[in-house]
Amino acid sequence: MSAAPHRLLLLAAGSGKRMQGAVGDKTLALLGGIPVVRRSLEAFVAAGGLEGAWVTYRDEPQRARLAAALEGLPVVAWVQGGAERQDSVLAGLAALEFGGLVAIHDAARPLVTPEAIRRVLARAAETGAAILASRSADTVKIARPGDPSIADSPERSLVWLAETPQVFRAPDILAAHRKARAAGIRATDDASVMGAAGGNVALVEGDAPNPKITRASDLVLAEAMLAARGRS
Repeated sequence: MSAAPHRLLLLAAGSGKRMQGAVGDKTLALLGGIPVVRRSLEAFVAAGGLEGAWVTYRDEPQRARLAAALEGLPVVAWVQGGAERQDSVLAGLAALEFGGLVAIHDAARPLVTPEAIRRVLARAAETGAAILASRSADTVKIARPGDPSIADSPERSLVWLAETPQVFRAPDILAAHRKARAAGIRATDDASVMGAAGGNVALVEGDAPNPKITRASDLVLAEAMLAARGRS
């Protein structure tokens, strides 16, 4: 079954500072011999329904490297990102000029599966907004601001860890991001931006681990996960 029609905003403009120079640009690091960013986009192609990808980039040298890594894939436009993730998303959404569903995905999550993409898109088509997420296997503690002591211990069954893709009706999430910028609201994901604007976002549980490549050690774990999938 093909995914619902959508456009993809693929975020690849991050600085990768936490990689500490171990492998350079995390989106271009090789995972199973294939660049991380290419694996991410190929998952959306395999899911079906993709009407093209809008890819954010940091600077011209990086854009050239990304273009080489994504050769032959349906990249419609390149959008220069901003200082923070939220700035890059707003720039990308403004470039889309679209009334349908947009999937916002971190290029550094290369292990997302086509089936998970289809499920999130289907839920967003029903509700207007949905994100891929995983249930927390750990007990979570909320700290007091500026004080490393426990302020709260939320019920673990209610705790979900946000992932991407996060899917919205494009005009709705664009309006939410513009509202957040005007109000000076900073958020680390798009579901939070939508929530701040009063929107409701559905949670869709993933079907496989979908880690974000942030540190060099994450690449080692991702290689092991990829190998395990090949054996399953």
